[in-house]
Amino acid sequence: ATLYSYGTCGHSLYAIRPLIGSAKTRSYRNCSFVTVFGYLQLASGFCLRMRRGTLRVCSLTHKLLSYGPSLELQEKLVQHRKAGAVGDTLLIVQHSPVFTIGKRGSAQDFRTTREEIARLGIYVYSIPRGGETTYHGPGQLVAYPIVNLRQLGLAARAYVEGLEQVMVQTAGCYGIQARGQVPGKTGVWVGDRKIGAVGVHISHGISNHGIAFNVCTDLSHYKHIIPCGTPDKEVTSVQQELLRPLRGVVGASTGCRSDSGAVCLDDQQQQGVDLSVAEQHLLRAFIRVFQFDQVEAVDADVVLGNERC
Repeated sequence: ATLYSYGTCGHSLYAIRPLIGSAKTRSYRNCSFVTVFGYLQLASGFCLRMRRGTLRVCSLTHKLLSYGPSLELQEKLVQHRKAGAVGDTLLIVQHSPVFTIGKRGSAQDFRTTREEIARLGIYVYSIPRGGETTYHGPGQLVAYPIVNLRQLGLAARAYVEGLEQVMVQTAGCYGIQARGQVPGKTGVWVGDRKIGAVGVHISHGISNHGIAFNVCTDLSHYKHIIPCGTPDKEVTSVQQELLRPLRGVVGASTGCRSDSGAVCLDDQQQQGVDLSVAEQHLLRAFIRVFQFDQVEAVDADVVLGNERC
């Protein structure tokens, strides 16, 4: 694992110093992007308030992770975090198709019989997070922060609002105007369409479970459920929003229009959204919103105790 610290000079990121390994400091002034441990990119002008210590990041999005093993990993990390054996950790995964039922969910949330869902090869889990029933699957970024909210000085409401803001900022990287903190609703919305879900569990000040952000998700799976208890609302994704024909509106990514007034699509929109790039945006937003000053990239093969990451 490699540990990095970030320095700020006015409004510019000016140095990245490896704290383990080489002690050499490199200065980057007026830079556009700096790549850190392969997948984190920080733009010039991105500032951090250095006050909340180190965030350990374990990314498993390169493969589809079954829900059961991820749940076991979360539970082990929570126990280690409670004991102080590990620091605050962000686990980012991409799941195999699964439906999860939260504390406020029930069998009535399903529009399709369990037998038919089983025939589709989709598992169903009842879990102790907040919220109702939702779907996880390929093309969706699921982030599980295992963090000590007391040490971060965050109450539960502020933490949930922060998670929503992470997804709002991630959507904004694609020119999508999303919003959280919607009265009577949880998660993040683009108009009346839900693009991101929040469901957390907090025990003795330690959080787990987290957020699900639709990037290039197969939205057809949502037809089997009443997603997040909102039967009259649509579910959307970054890719769906970029492909949505917006007539008479300046394009979020290109700003161009055809003669008919329809927004032109750039290469990214036509070819699909890169999940790894979306992960960079989400991770950068998480660091910014929760003000971590150091990031430790933990390789998936690093073993602490009996669990990976």
